[in-house]
Amino acid sequence: MRIIVLAAGRGERLMPLTRNTPKPLLNITDEKTLLELQLESMKRSGVIDEVILVVGYLANQIEAKIGLYRRLGMNIETVYNPFYDVSNNLISLWFAKYYMDKDFMITNGDNIFHHDVFRRIVENSKDGIFLTVNKKERYDEDDMKVMIRDGNVIKVSKTIDTKDADAESVGLALIRGKKYRDIFVETLEGLVRDKYYINKFWLETFNKLSEKCVPVKPFEIDGSREWREIDFHFDLEDIRKMIRKKLKSLVE
Repeated sequence: MRIIVLAAGRGERLMPLTRNTPKPLLNITDEKTLLELQLESMKRSGVIDEVILVVGYLANQIEAKIGLYRRLGMNIETVYNPFYDVSNNLISLWFAKYYMDKDFMITNGDNIFHHDVFRRIVENSKDGIFLTVNKKERYDEDDMKVMIRDGNVIKVSKTIDTKDADAESVGLALIRGKKYRDIFVETLEGLVRDKYYINKFWLETFNKLSEKCVPVKPFEIDGSREWREIDFHFDLEDIRKMIRKKLKSLVE
């Protein structure tokens, strides 16, 4: 299985840590960066055999880091988004469209998943489009909230009212089968041609798919135990504490 990792952004909410270091290369442990933990989790899953890394900000540092993993036998390619500074990750995803000729996953460059998440979504899905979600008792304004109706995702947005949210998106999707890959690419291409979407998240693709009555199935995980997003300074401290305490961690 191929996975596309969107890691071109500046990570501005983690300044000044990201002033001279791209977010994927921030240290999570004394020995491992965010990117290294991601790659090792993907490898341990046993289902991911190819990584497409979309880079932009300080790309040379990321490309130098993955050299080691290539020498260890991991199949990693990079795609450069020259417009990372004036666009959002929808454009980064579009730059990887030529890698959508086989079944693929998509994730954000600031997400860490327990390796079992990748395995379960691959082993428990057939042809279709799947968005991984986490259900909670309460949702925050900054959560990427999800509305689900009749077993399908109908909207993904931070602007959804917290009382209307059925889940949150955890930034991992699977597109499987030629029919659905073609639909996904066509939808993505249509969004990119509209200037309104230049600074939008890649998850807007699912809103457009819903408008076109294309089914998007939610795939639920336990986000409190199997996923972490590194977005703010407190996220970084949270995952460092989690690993130090040796809870059910994302690196075990």
